[in-house]
Amino acid sequence: MLEKVTLQVGIPLQIVADSGSNLKKGIKLYQENYPQVIYTYDVTHAMANLLKKELLADEVFQSFLSDCHQCRQQLQQTELAFAAPPSQRAQCRYFNLERLVNWATSLLNCPLDTLYQLMPLTDFQAINERLKEKFLWLDKYQNQLPSWRMMLKITRSLEKQLKTLGLNKESLNKFHKELSFLGISENLEPFKQSVFSYLESEVKLIQDDRTILATSDVLESIFGQYKRFSKRCPLQELRSMLLTIPILTMNLTKTLIKQALETIRGLDLSEWINEIFGQSMLSKRQAVFSSADGDMKTA
Repeated sequence: MLEKVTLQVGIPLQIVADSGSNLKKGIKLYQENYPQVIYTYDVTHAMANLLKKELLADEVFQSFLSDCHQCRQQLQQTELAFAAPPSQRAQCRYFNLERLVNWATSLLNCPLDTLYQLMPLTDFQAINERLKEKFLWLDKYQNQLPSWRMMLKITRSLEKQLKTLGLNKESLNKFHKELSFLGISENLEPFKQSVFSYLESEVKLIQDDRTILATSDVLESIFGQYKRFSKRCPLQELRSMLLTIPILTMNLTKTLIKQALETIRGLDLSEWINEIFGQSMLSKRQAVFSSADGDMKTA
């Protein structure tokens, strides 16, 4: 498949993918013919796998997941359903752990008065009993929650940096500076080092000062926004809407927009579109059938 794509569009600069064995093997074989192609381990998948490796072996965390699931089932269709834990993914569970950890932290820190106000038809004593019955189990995880939150903070900090600024030789220094403000405890040093090891291995693959992608999420987001915009446009403007895709990669400012409006004529843009895309199917159809329609006489 990669060879076919190469024949159509040329040799890619970079391939961004997860570390699936079949996919990884295929990319390695492709690099034997095109060694200049950079294979980047997608940061989103990499961080999820690091979290999985760390937390899958953590009996306390696995117990936390189990208790959250059980609690959610017990609170469904009850007056406390609004405070139930968020649902857990059956697959890719470690991509979105913040919701559970943040839920537990928020509930433990929630003032009782807030919960009382949300249940005005129930007396205080009954509310207290229900809260103890359904949420007392959270107390045993209070000491671990800060560590889990910090692990997520470390991984999400790197994801945010690379998704916003891309991957380049300065990425290590920027990430080191970012983590210096977090106050990471000693027990999380091995995990932090594993995140740095990932980043170091990816930076080593960059031979010059260029900035490259670190995740396919960026591309998926761009095409997602394009699909949202294109739904609002008429069919005949679909080709022109393709031009919004590069705009989504830019940092648009008032100055840049003003400059574009002042220096680029709509006529020039239309001519360029026709030169690049050629005639649309609709215009070709009109050219063929409009004259025939004009020659028809009404009986």
